[in-house]
Amino acid sequence: MKLLTTLCCAAFALCSAIYAQSPNDHVVVHFSTPVMVGETKLPAGDCDIQVMRGSSDPIILVLRTPGGLTTMAVASHLYEGTESEGGPSVILNRHGDDLRVYRILFGDDTGYQLTNDQ
Repeated sequence: MKLLTTLCCAAFALCSAIYAQSPNDHVVVHFSTPVMVGETKLPAGDCDIQVMRGSSDPIILVLRTPGGLTTMAVASHLYEGTESEGGPSVILNRHGDDLRVYRILFGDDTGYQLTNDQ
């Protein structure tokens, strides 16, 4: 009986941790042209962006395409000027001929700026 109770508690804790992320930690965007994140070129199309938080200070953003291409970027939290009308948005910077992901705004006063070589 103790073993069953322990297993149920462990399963409950695991499920709670999986669903603990708020919807503000995840967004799907569509890029009309290829964009750069660090040294990785993401193709045009949909891109799934997820915020990964840990116990350390840096925030990691994981960007995934439906084709399976995944890249990560270190970001810092924006504390002002993060209001985005009409929902989430991505701000791009031009660097030479490339467009680079610069900021991600979630539309609820949450925003992140990529700290990679922008």
